[in-house]
Amino acid sequence: MDRRTALSTLGGAMLAAFSAQVHSQSLSGRTLRFMVGYPAGGVADFIARTTTEGLKGALGATVLVENRPGAAGNIALEFVAKSAGDSGVFGAFSNSQLTTNAFVPQLVPKNVDPLKDLVPVIALVDMILVLAVRSDLGVKTLDQFLAKAREMGPRMRMGLAGIGAPHHLAALLIQRAAGLDMLLVPYKGGPPMIADAAGGHLDAVITTVPVGGPMVAAGKLNWIAVVQPNTIASLPGVPSLAPILKGETIPTWNGIFAPAGTPAAVLNELHAAMQTILHSPATTAKLRTNGLEPLNLTRAETASRLADEAAYMKDFLSKVKLDFST
Repeated sequence: MDRRTALSTLGGAMLAAFSAQVHSQSLSGRTLRFMVGYPAGGVADFIARTTTEGLKGALGATVLVENRPGAAGNIALEFVAKSAGDSGVFGAFSNSQLTTNAFVPQLVPKNVDPLKDLVPVIALVDMILVLAVRSDLGVKTLDQFLAKAREMGPRMRMGLAGIGAPHHLAALLIQRAAGLDMLLVPYKGGPPMIADAAGGHLDAVITTVPVGGPMVAAGKLNWIAVVQPNTIASLPGVPSLAPILKGETIPTWNGIFAPAGTPAAVLNELHAAMQTILHSPATTAKLRTNGLEPLNLTRAETASRLADEAAYMKDFLSKVKLDFST
């Protein structure tokens, strides 16, 4: 083989390799798998399916949402964290799976470090937490709730949708900030907790609009206050707990995360496509109707927010006690 032929062959091989690399970093024609750490039908599942359903048209990709519940979301999280960066596997996770579980011995993932082994693709929505009470408690305002809770003390039964969940941490924050001493009752999920509250077996709950809304509409529960600093359009007249919490809150949002080795081109392509879908009028309206507020952050802003929240939650969790014995 002469020198010219050798150079031509080498150049062709390099061009083929470059073309293959570019193709491997494009999402067109690929199968994208989004792992959800909770059962189908829940809020996390709703967010994942609502925000990814337009990706087939936007990217020309096959999109699958897979539910892998268990271990406070860690089964799905560990699967994504251990996946190859070019596998097309992503996680549709809550921020608490990274910023809370990592600092709670009973919830910490095994053999992975979520804050190092995962990278954020996009912050999707703030998941709004709301304080609600059973309607026959005789409480309709935040001031009335606080007065009633102080009067009842431990006889005030507050339902929790899981130990260590954002709902639980919000209840602990409210107790600490307002000087309350309620009886916290853990449940394995929101639906059984809401059913007990509607049946009069609980006095108050921290819940979400999709989970608690039907019982409010049925007259079984009353909305009292939004945990987050801002009020939301879907609950007009319901105030924020911000004045009571004195600047603190429990950050609660859902996003898409990728294995740490995922190429930047893939992260950017997926972020851009999902950002367009997320802020389309139809998707925005569907999310807000369910008490979910779309976010608008760059990848860098999301990573910075996650790091700040991890530092805050590490400090917060060092000051409260999570009882896993019940």
